[in-house]
Amino acid sequence: MKLLKFAVPALLFVILNLQITSGANPPVVNSDIYGRWRISKVLGASDIAAMSDKEAQGFVGKTVTITKNAFVFNGETCDAPSYERSQDDLVKSFRELGNMRVAALGLPDPVTSIDARCTHLFLKKTGVIVVHWNGFYFDAIKRR
Repeated sequence: MKLLKFAVPALLFVILNLQITSGANPPVVNSDIYGRWRISKVLGASDIAAMSDKEAQGFVGKTVTITKNAFVFNGETCDAPSYERSQDDLVKSFRELGNMRVAALGLPDPVTSIDARCTHLFLKKTGVIVVHWNGFYFDAIKRR
């Protein structure tokens, strides 16, 4: 009986503590992409692109800002992006997006594709994403 007197309150304490700490810091959805990113290089282009190679090179060094409410790049803002994610077959998804040769992109297969409403993002590795913009693909590195 004495054991029960101490075990029940101790068990309740543990359960309540777990509930409080587990709800204290829920994971932020898309925390891996939120923030400021610097375009580091041009990876390649689709068969049909809306700008020249020279124009694409001009994006190197520019900043992409990704927040819950907006995707901002090159003076353009995409409001209310869904950032809906899908796991896609690498070759098939790029064939559908514009006949890009995927080897130069260095993406994993399957690839995580993220719909930013006005464009697509692809998870390359921690701290690096691929941004699709006007038919070109760019490496972007997360700024600290």
